[in-house]
Amino acid sequence: MRRALAVLFVLGVAGLGGGLFLACRDDSPPAQACRNIPAGGCPRARGVACTDPACEAVYLCNEDGTWTLERTCPKRQELPDTAPPPAEGDGAPPAQDSGFVVPPGANGGPGCLPLQSPDCSLGLALSCTKGCCGCEDLFVCENGGWNPWGVCGDAGVTKTGK
Repeated sequence: MRRALAVLFVLGVAGLGGGLFLACRDDSPPAQACRNIPAGGCPRARGVACTDPACEAVYLCNEDGTWTLERTCPKRQELPDTAPPPAEGDGAPPAQDSGFVVPPGANGGPGCLPLQSPDCSLGLALSCTKGCCGCEDLFVCENGGWNPWGVCGDAGVTKTGK
């Protein structure tokens, strides 16, 4: 009889422990990070998203990885074109011209956090008048994240990515 009570006690404690384990377990899937924000959209960023000139609307990231429109940003006034007139002469680009079409996101964009040196945005490397300003690997901002674009070295800026 004593042995039967001991076995029942052990089974009861084990059952209670197993029940507590199952009750306290979190079966919910981990939250997924939102990617591919809609065109012209910026993630909510402590009330400063609409200060970014590329931001037309502010979006919230949902737990399922989708975006929800929170609000549209106020329209900005178009600034007059202040670019200098085209150079006359043989039409050769100036020495600081990159010699290629600079892709969108070369200077960063919505959702792209600051890079850590020696990683730099393509725009920063192209703005250097001498050398590479300490930049090595170059990136462009696309869909809220940095993508490798190229390198900067003795030969200047070289595209290595897509």
